Order: sequence, then C-alpha cells, then structure tokens
Amino acid sequence: MSILQKLVLASGSPRRIELLQQAGIEPDRVLPADVDETPLRAEHPRSLAKRLSKDKAEKAFASLKSEDDYAPGFVLAADTVVAVGRRILPKAETIDDASHCLR
Repeated sequence: MSILQKLVLASGSPRRIELLQQAGIEPDRVLPADVDETPLRAEHPRSLAKRLSKDKAEKAFASLKSEDDYAPGFVLAADTVVAVGRRILPKAETIDDASHCLR
C-alpha cells in the first residue's frame, strides 16, 4: 500500500511553480509565507537565503498545522538572494530596478 504525501510550496513565485512543473512535479497547494526579508547586519548572502527559506517553511508549516483538515506532508521553501561578493543587492521590482542594481 502506498501513501502519497502532499507537497506544499511555501512560495507564490510563478518561477518556482514553473520550475517544479518542468521537473514533472505539481504542488498540491501553494501557500506563500510572508516573512521579513531584511538581511541581518553583516549577514552572508548564503546564510540569508538559508534563513529565509527556513523561516518560510516554518511559517507555512505552522499555518498548515492550525487548519482543521491538516494532514502531514512536505513543505518546500526556497529563496533567491542576488549578491556581488558579500554585498546583498535589493530585490528588484522592475527590469529598470534590476539594471540599476547591477551597475
């Protein structure tokens, strides 16, 4: 007997959904987890990405556990951090913002 686990994507990013679909994976649920993405003082870009991913997964999981029909499954969270060396660049809202940040 096989028990299928549910996959919850803790992201509202259309690109993350697209990447999963390209891999043949369809999340059972998309549950964006809004967390403060402000880097800590002197935080390394890799550490920031790990911390934000963990925070998003934990927030999504806590939200799931509070639901009446909660069933165990997997929560997938990720974050993208753009940096030049150790300098973390701000999240660009537009193509012009991105171009300006990369100059």
